[in-house]
Amino acid sequence: MLLCLLAVAVSVNESAHVLQKRSFVQLGCMGMFDRSKFARLDAVCEECYELYREPDLHSLCRSNCFKNSYFSKCVDALLLTGEQEELDNTVRQLYGKRK
Repeated sequence: MLLCLLAVAVSVNESAHVLQKRSFVQLGCMGMFDRSKFARLDAVCEECYELYREPDLHSLCRSNCFKNSYFSKCVDALLLTGEQEELDNTVRQLYGKRK
């Protein structure tokens, strides 16, 4: 029974990873996929949505791989300006280089 539970937990974890990777690509991110960094930026957008409850806010915040004014305004609204530089660096890493 323990092995079955472990197998289910691993399967769910792998499914979440694939879903995050797919979202990463769909958002136009062209940098290196880092699950924890992507999750951190996504959490900013999720918390911002929870604060304002605007239907399109979550997707607008995530658009263009988080490189947009909505994300910046969410950082301000959530009082995360002390983390602004770190968050900006993370956005640049995930956004990647463009030709």
